[in-house]
Amino acid sequence: MQKESYRELTEHGTAFLPVQTYSFQENYDRFFVSHHWHEEVELLYLERGDFLLERNMEPEELGEGTLVFLNRSELHQLTGRSLPSIHHAVVFDLEILKFERYDMAQASVLAPLWNGECRFPCSIRPGEDGYGELLTAYRAVLAACGGKRPGWYLTVKAELLLMLAVLEEKGLFLRSGRGALAESSDQVQSMKRVLKYIEEHYRERVTLAGMAGAAGMNEQYFCRFFRKMTGKTPISYLNDYRLEHAAEALLTSGAKIVEICYENGFENVSYFIRKFKEHKGMTPKEYRSRR
Repeated sequence: MQKESYRELTEHGTAFLPVQTYSFQENYDRFFVSHHWHEEVELLYLERGDFLLERNMEPEELGEGTLVFLNRSELHQLTGRSLPSIHHAVVFDLEILKFERYDMAQASVLAPLWNGECRFPCSIRPGEDGYGELLTAYRAVLAACGGKRPGWYLTVKAELLLMLAVLEEKGLFLRSGRGALAESSDQVQSMKRVLKYIEEHYRERVTLAGMAGAAGMNEQYFCRFFRKMTGKTPISYLNDYRLEHAAEALLTSGAKIVEICYENGFENVSYFIRKFKEHKGMTPKEYRSRR
């Protein structure tokens, strides 16, 4: 099921306490969240099932039990590879962990994390050094955010800081010393521009020339570049993006199938139904009947 897309504008938590947890269980349709990025850090726990993560367009297969760390502004996409699947996300602004008084923790870890000189490790798997302590703290964050008992926000902050302490103790932070976030490469920035263009225009008539222009490339080079980065042609990627939004509308709205077809950028109902069946393995009508 499609969840979010591209540059997230969703406020995770509140301005006063910007932290939010999410839990997803998929029994019938494999989980899918398309390429997106946000300024907050995201920590994933893949409780059950196998997943494919694309981080800055680099794929990584992840097994059950893996803890995943997504740094600020990293372009990422997550796809479930098996059913059923269960995973959780903790999304928080690094600012909530800073201290009013500048101290060793701020100087050695928090400030470098913020400016990109220090990054979270990509993932920690069961059995690896520090995994047990990190998972215990992660679960405590989930429980605190879910229960919201008196003082829950103190527990969240304390457990997140404990996770940083474990990563520092075990030498698991990635330190570049360059003061630049990993997402700053020209190729990733080009992908962000074209993905943002698709997000803003997918309901309209989108041309190859328009997508290439958004990436700052000519059409021929753009097609090669896009296929290299995503494994799909630009038009195939655009159709899949439209189909995921159509699938979400089928489950959450009462709109007619023909209306959903046109509202998501398809100009021919027969073509829409055929592509939807190829993408989901069933017709839009069959897909809607499961809600």
